[in-house]
Amino acid sequence: MQEMELGQKWFEQVKAEKKATRAKHIHFDREDFVRQVKVAIKKPDEQNDAGFVRELKRRRDFAIQVVNDYANFTDDQKLDLLLGLAVDLGSQDMSLLVRSLPTMLQAHLVVQVLSSALGFNPPTDLETYKQVKHGLVPLPEQFFLLVGSVPSGYSFVLQLRSDLFYCLKKFRDKIHEQEMHALSYLDKLMRDLFATQTGVHFKRIDLKPENREVLRVLVKNERVHAMRSWDDLAQRLAGPSRHVFGVFHSAIPLVIVETFLTSFMPTVIDDIIAPCPPDETPVDHPTHGVFYSISNMHVGLRGLNVASHLLFLTINHCSKLYPSIHTWVTLSPIPSFKTWMKQQLSLSLTSNWFTSGQLASIHQVFGIEADAAPKWFFYLLEMPSWIDNAIFAAIAYTVLVKLCTTYLLFERQKTKRIIDPVANFHLQNGAQVESVNFAADMSPSGLAQSFGVMVNYKYSMNIVDTTSISYKRESTVALSPMLLPVVWYTDNAFFRAIRRINNQDIHVLARQYTKGETILRRGQIPDAVYFLCFGSVHVETIPKCILPHGSTFGDIEVVLGEPVRFSVIARELCHVLFVRNKDMQRLLSLAPELKTSYIQCRL
Repeated sequence: MQEMELGQKWFEQVKAEKKATRAKHIHFDREDFVRQVKVAIKKPDEQNDAGFVRELKRRRDFAIQVVNDYANFTDDQKLDLLLGLAVDLGSQDMSLLVRSLPTMLQAHLVVQVLSSALGFNPPTDLETYKQVKHGLVPLPEQFFLLVGSVPSGYSFVLQLRSDLFYCLKKFRDKIHEQEMHALSYLDKLMRDLFATQTGVHFKRIDLKPENREVLRVLVKNERVHAMRSWDDLAQRLAGPSRHVFGVFHSAIPLVIVETFLTSFMPTVIDDIIAPCPPDETPVDHPTHGVFYSISNMHVGLRGLNVASHLLFLTINHCSKLYPSIHTWVTLSPIPSFKTWMKQQLSLSLTSNWFTSGQLASIHQVFGIEADAAPKWFFYLLEMPSWIDNAIFAAIAYTVLVKLCTTYLLFERQKTKRIIDPVANFHLQNGAQVESVNFAADMSPSGLAQSFGVMVNYKYSMNIVDTTSISYKRESTVALSPMLLPVVWYTDNAFFRAIRRINNQDIHVLARQYTKGETILRRGQIPDAVYFLCFGSVHVETIPKCILPHGSTFGDIEVVLGEPVRFSVIARELCHVLFVRNKDMQRLLSLAPELKTSYIQCRL
């Protein structure tokens, strides 16, 4: 049967495809499965079969049968298979290792095996060496290696890890604690196995017929901006200055990134994905590379850095093709911003949503009292037509940009990571928050996620390692100087100079401090100048004094090179901007007038 030609009809057919239903009922017995796995992964020298080729075929046939049957499993059967691997086989790893050492006299050979693995000396007993080496490989991993060697085996293991994640949520009340630990171990085992896989490669995706299956996966799994038509797909892959790249394992797309090479930093998504004007031509010498969609094609890849790897491969590839590119940014969604706003509303944490001037305008124009303003504001934002009310939209612009900037810079999980998953991804990569954009995505999904707000993250390749390490170790977020007026409302000579000079080697960082945390410690060499955006701190003078938000501290010590005279401790949750000492010294060298003209009372 001839395949349908690529085009709009093909696109509609792909979009209309539903998730495959089970073709037939498959019987699955957990005990029998475990027994067959043990037989299939038995060491070759223990086999009593007539020949190597026949034994190899039997093992492969078993693996192929598992892969084919699994497609028709129910969720309960999938959980049974996972438990068979995690509990029944996983618990036997140590016993297999013990059995691989027939006597305690041979235990010293473990040291020889390890020494040999490190290249120190050859093993004296090759037989025991093979036994120990085999015993050190977990049984589930041996099963995955067997399955991965057959057609569709890699996809099967990816799907298995996706299903494990799903089963942990669906059957949480049914799974015992010991089984939960075993499944978590199995998940880590699969993750580590994927991390060490070879055969992963990078390439550009185009509209050639031989890419039909890749295109189908892309259309069905684009997770950021859904494909709307064949023309939309064609524009993203082959439109002016547009490219799509992917990381693949064999022919399986793992992660896809969509890029736009241009001469400016886009702040509205329709500048990229809206239909191109007929006369639009590629930019000959682009200066900006823009990532506007990064999609994992498989849930089974979670926890791996494949997407990060793809971004840097793309930067390297495009920088060679277009040496004129000097700026790499994203235009990213903020999927959890609206949910966070709703939580703040339910917890009555809305005191900083509006300024007194905004509350007065809301009362004057709309007749809404200050106490009711947050609920009223959120209620109107839920209506798609709010953008058409010019007065309300003007208020929404200021409030949403301020709240979203605060959310991205300061709000943390218990793990000290940023709440928003997309922000966390880019900040771990070493990006900085460059711009928060109002009404950037007014599509239904954009409004549902963040009331239309999007963000640019900037990748400065000379500092990504530094900012990445700082975020992972200290939970600090780098931000662009252009965002300073959004979170810092008073005039400050340092910030004025930073914005004027706009030197990429001077970094402003944001961090949250919890109640009781020491920000500056008496007697230490000052590590930064701090700017208190929210909350208050007390200074360990006698008697103690309190600094409210809007205060600066550590400045005199840094400018004059003195040790800290008094400890500064957070009295409550604090949002703090700071510039490290080394960056301040660079700033003072570029703006020497600060050292002589900046006068402020000592702490």
